Amino acid sequence: MALAIRNLTPNHFTLKHIERFSDPNTQQSKARIFSFGTGTPTTPAPSIDKLNEHTKTFNREDLNITLSPFESVTLNPPPGSPDSVPNQTLRLTLTTSNPEETHRIDTNPSYTQKSSLPCTPLTPSPSTHLTAIFHPPNPTISIPNLTLHTPSPSPQGWMTPLPSTLPLSSLSIPGTHNSPTHYRALPSVRCQTHPISKQLTHGIRFLDIRLQPVHATDASKKDLYLVHGAFPISLTGPKYFDPILRECYAFLDRNPGETVLISLKREGTGGATDEHFGTILEEHYIRPNREKWWVGNRVPLLGEVRGKLVLVRRYEIAPSSSSSLPRISSESSASSAELDTGLNATSWPYNHPSSLLPTTPLHIQDYCEVLAPSSIAQKLSHSIAHLSLASSSISPIPGINTDATNPVPPAPFFLNFLSGSNFWSVACWPEKIAKIVNRGVEEWICRAHHLEEGEEGLVRGKKEGDGGTGVVVMDCVGEGGDWDLVDLVIGMNMGVLGRMERDAEGGRNINGS
Repeated sequence: MALAIRNLTPNHFTLKHIERFSDPNTQQSKARIFSFGTGTPTTPAPSIDKLNEHTKTFNREDLNITLSPFESVTLNPPPGSPDSVPNQTLRLTLTTSNPEETHRIDTNPSYTQKSSLPCTPLTPSPSTHLTAIFHPPNPTISIPNLTLHTPSPSPQGWMTPLPSTLPLSSLSIPGTHNSPTHYRALPSVRCQTHPISKQLTHGIRFLDIRLQPVHATDASKKDLYLVHGAFPISLTGPKYFDPILRECYAFLDRNPGETVLISLKREGTGGATDEHFGTILEEHYIRPNREKWWVGNRVPLLGEVRGKLVLVRRYEIAPSSSSSLPRISSESSASSAELDTGLNATSWPYNHPSSLLPTTPLHIQDYCEVLAPSSIAQKLSHSIAHLSLASSSISPIPGINTDATNPVPPAPFFLNFLSGSNFWSVACWPEKIAKIVNRGVEEWICRAHHLEEGEEGLVRGKKEGDGGTGVVVMDCVGEGGDWDLVDLVIGMNMGVLGRMERDAEGGRNINGS
């Protein structure tokens, strides 16, 4: 069986050789869904006859195929080999560049389940740690895919080593939709599996939070309920905004090189107005902690927002509010109205597959009304289209491809919501849709994201652009302990970083401060 190999690491690697053999102990079970199984200690040892039989299936093929970042190649079976060999294992040996190290991975193309496993380093004390993600064929793609990538060794601090001169919108950022909805709740309300504290630790850097003031008219009452639409997020009693912020502040104190985009919106059945909601946020949450917030209506550089929450404002504010929110910088030439209100997302269109906001650098995919199971494919299609749009963008970076002193404006944030639901359809509750869309997006990133079309057996190169994903906002992230999609999104920052490195080699300075 053929096998596609994808390089989603930031370095070149060379496929040195492939060995094919029938392994009598190879098996895959549901219990090992996230690993490549090669038997267990209780598996009986094969007989001498069995070993002799399987020795005859051994075949080694020297390859010497080099794949650059983002590239892919399809390996076909040797001429004359049978279409399928029972329990066939493919053993790939590869070497990485910079530094040169050797790794090995075993996989079985006939597996029918997704699996993920660290590669085996053959070089002592390697500096590079590779992970292989296997995706079996699906109804539209007949060839299994093996993607090699390098997960961040410390996802809780993945932003910290990045250059401070990067515009925040140039980054590939994983996020969650209705982020705090992990409590026991109605299935149509519960969108997450893990609390925000665990999401942040695993690399989530965009939070989506919906709130309702406890008191509809008295702004001296600070409490804000966490809600999802008209419903509370927990069946065991109301949950409040203040503990969420304390978790975020504590996380940023522990990881001052990180930043978190936080989208705030008023929802629920109470009688409060947006203006009243905004007053409560300003007086009780933002102003007392002004050093923890970025409230500008422009794309900041990463260095400007380290250790801060970046406000994405989905609520209207009273005209007088902008003058009292914390200032960004007294040296900026922008007007105070632009500086003091957060990223203004109040014109966010409902249920739209692609919309660039007229006054704010936000390009949004939020097609959310998935009314029937037959519409899930359309939701996935919109999500993939927005990924392709984000990957084609080339972000202006001060001192790299735009003037350091007077740079052109950064590219917009590409916000890509993978979420959708229909309260009245069990098959379209958040968990059901996430299971299909999250997996579909993960497979797209591994198989085709930022990749040119090509013929089998030939190396397929990357497309034009930085290859980023934008902000990918998910439901049910980390379900079953599987954080691969989050790791892959973070890994796509290799595109913009690779461009900066190439420009640096040409004599330009990329050092951020």
